[in-house]
Order: sequence, then structure tokens, then C-alpha cells
Amino acid sequence: MIALINPVSSGAALADAFWEEGADCLHIYSAGLEPSAQSPAAQHTKPYHHTDLQDTAAHLAAHGVHTVIAASEYGVTLADELSQELGLPHHDHRLRGARRDKHLMAQALAAASLPHARTTLVHTEDELRAALDDEPTFPVVVKPVNSAGSEGCLIVDSPEEALDVFRASTGRVNLMGEVNDGYLVQEFLRGTQYIVNTVSHDGKHLLAEVYAERIDYVDGAPMLRHIISRSAFTDAEQHLVDYVLRCLDALGIRDGAAHTEVMLTAHGPRLVEVNSRVMGPCLAPDPYQAAYGYSHQHLTVERFLRPEEFDKRFPLPHGPARTVAKVFLRPHREGVLTAMDGLRTMRRLPGFHSIARLPVIGEPMQDRYLTTGACGIAFFVHEDTELLQHSLATLHDIEDAGGMFRLEDLTNGG
Repeated sequence: MIALINPVSSGAALADAFWEEGADCLHIYSAGLEPSAQSPAAQHTKPYHHTDLQDTAAHLAAHGVHTVIAASEYGVTLADELSQELGLPHHDHRLRGARRDKHLMAQALAAASLPHARTTLVHTEDELRAALDDEPTFPVVVKPVNSAGSEGCLIVDSPEEALDVFRASTGRVNLMGEVNDGYLVQEFLRGTQYIVNTVSHDGKHLLAEVYAERIDYVDGAPMLRHIISRSAFTDAEQHLVDYVLRCLDALGIRDGAAHTEVMLTAHGPRLVEVNSRVMGPCLAPDPYQAAYGYSHQHLTVERFLRPEEFDKRFPLPHGPARTVAKVFLRPHREGVLTAMDGLRTMRRLPGFHSIARLPVIGEPMQDRYLTTGACGIAFFVHEDTELLQHSLATLHDIEDAGGMFRLEDLTNGG
């Protein structure tokens, strides 16, 4: 029996992948989190609502649970705690805090002699002023120590701007349901950001996917436009992959999925963050299957249900036959959605595969700066990477010109 802890967001796709293969799973939900109505696995599995660590551990033990998996970012800490309580194999418990707290994460890298961004943790305005005084140059990044989805992450050009961000956000409840009571002041890393997805077995890490990201900066906030897979690596990219695997070791990642964001700078790779769960926010499996022959969640299922089959992948070279791109659709401004005119053009672009999570006509568009996919996610798959890149550039031109979404002003439409 396998326990999936908080299978929400992309974790619902992980639960579905286990369900497809007939695995016996318990779905454990923390307060405020509910099963996905669109998930077949959730519809066929009775949920257990977590309130107390010992009670939940006893429930898992009574059902013969032998594996505990964090099925989303919401489940990372609880999965660590439950596996420790039950004495089950898991990640290194001594480094539990470093897998969620970005300041402790930087300290773990320093302890392993791995290069990392200059990072200072602050809790008060005085500490923030002192940290900014120590920074040699602007801009710097200011972000909550414990949030996700780029929430609250801003690039600031002055101490006054940093203080405004701190005052506006500190004490507020973030996407993770936690209070912003600590902020990181971090050097601004210049370069290309990458995603490296892995699945681990007994501390050995299998490279699953590598993506380069296009990030634009709008009003001081990073806006992720798309990710596009990499199959053949440059020397610098191979060095980046090797660095990520060492980061996983430094953070005690031993079993299951990890989703790592890393910047390739002029001075080499620098970690942004490691997330010990499957990639989010959307894991519609078909485009990944079309490109790789697997998805991140199905590879994770294979590791836990068929470990001998999974281990046969380690000697194989990484080299998918097709390129896959994931586009985070963006409105050009705020407003109430009245039409999605750009879809008919986007669907005709070479390499277009599918769309997920389209917004609802008649409702206000959600925060366009977050990487939650609230404005829709488009997938492209093609053998010709250059042609695919041309399609992405065309799509972003349509978005930026206001041709994707037709919007009314909030004051008139809602």
C-alpha cells in the first residue's frame, strides 16, 4: 500500500498514473486541500483528512502502508514527517528542512561545497536594510522563504523598492497556506534558467527531462513564458546536469521525483531551488509521452511499482526523439475574459499538440505573473526544434499584441 500525500495540482496526475496501473494507494489531504474533481483516481479513492501526525501515521500503519510519497509541494514536509514516524525508507530526514526552506537549502549547498547564490534571510525591516547594505550591486531578488509558483518573487532595483515589497507581503498567507514571516535577499542571477526533472532510487538519480526556460521580466516580476526540452547537451549544459545531481545529494534526495530549477550563469550553474516532487503545475501526460515515451509521473510510478524495470534505464543515454514545449499562456493585461480569439490561430501553428486548463469566459483572468497555469497551458511537440521555436515566437507575439484573449475592464465586466 502506497500513501500519496496531498495529491493536488500536478499530484492529481501522479495519483491517476498509479490508479491506471491498479496500484493500491491511500490519498491523504491536509486541512483546506480537497480531491480534484477531474481526477479519476480521486473519484475512486476515499480520502483521509490529516489533522494529527500520530493519528495519520496510525491510519497508514493500519492499512499496511510501506511507501509514503509527497504528491505535491503541499505534501513534501508531511511526507517526510510520516515516513520518519513510521520508520519507512525515504529521503534523508536530517535535511528535511532544507528541502522546503530556501535559506536552509542554500546552507546545505554551502556545506557540500557547491556554488550557490548569495542569500540572506531577513525577518524585519532593519534586517532587510542591513542585508541590502551588504549587497554589492542591484538588482537583487526578494522572495518569501517558503512560497511557491513565483508568488511574491520580485526583482528590485533599490532599497526603497525592496522595503515596499516586504511591507506589502510580510504577514500574508501565501499559496502554500503558510504565513510569509521570512524573506530572502538573493543576488540576481543573470543567464538562462533550466529545469531538470529526475526520479531517484536508493540515492541514484535518473535524468528524466531537461528544459530551457524563457523568462520575461514585467513590472519587476519574473514571467515564465515557456519551457522547451533539451536532448543534446552543450558542455555547459552537461556541467549543469552534473551540478544538479550533486545538489540532490546535498539535500538528501533518495527516492522518487524531484523538480529542480537552476540558472546557467557566466560563472557556471547556480541553484534556484529543488522541489522533491513531480513537476507542476500541470502534467497532462500525452505531450510528454509523445516526446519521451514517458511522463514524469509515469516514470515515478515505474520506480515504485517496477523498480527492476526502472533500474534498466540508468545505462541508457538521454536523448528523446522529439522536442516538447510547454507554454504558460498570458493575457496582455488584467480584465474579464470575453473571448479567446487567438486559439484558432494557435491550433494551426506547426507542432501544436494540445491545451490544458483554459480560463473560463465571463470570469476575471487570474494573476498573470504566477506559474500556476491559471491562464491556460499549451503544449507543442515536433521533431524539428527550430520550427517549434518559430511557432513559440509567433504565439508570444500574438499574446503580447493582445490577440490571444479578448478582455473587458474589470470595472465594466465584473
